[in-house]
Amino acid sequence: MRKYRVKKADLEMNLAPLIDIVFLLLIFFMVASTLNMNEVQATIQLPGTNTVEGKGIKEIVLYITKEGQVFLEKEKIGWEQLSDVLFEFMIENETKEVTVYADREVGFQYIVNMLDLANQLKINQIQFSLHHQ
Repeated sequence: MRKYRVKKADLEMNLAPLIDIVFLLLIFFMVASTLNMNEVQATIQLPGTNTVEGKGIKEIVLYITKEGQVFLEKEKIGWEQLSDVLFEFMIENETKEVTVYADREVGFQYIVNMLDLANQLKINQIQFSLHHQ
């Protein structure tokens, strides 16, 4: 009878390929399992409520022409009355968000005036845009 002797080299296992495979699987599942928030939000069903929602206007929209004229909605407002009109509009609609659509050629001084006015009225959020579609 012949005895078979096991070599030590046969018993050792190389772990480097195994670790590579584990990392590749980890990366695959991380990438494959990312959630699209739009899909998640669309599938959430919220319970009904009896409370009445606030007024529909969430933001105030202002337009500044290249001549420096200011419009709130479609109404032309002078810079002198803008502070009072904005304050009344904010109280009526319970909002402190303002979006300003400005012509590309509006002077920088008009933008500074708008920022100063927003600071005086303690407007939480003011956004500037170059065009309105």
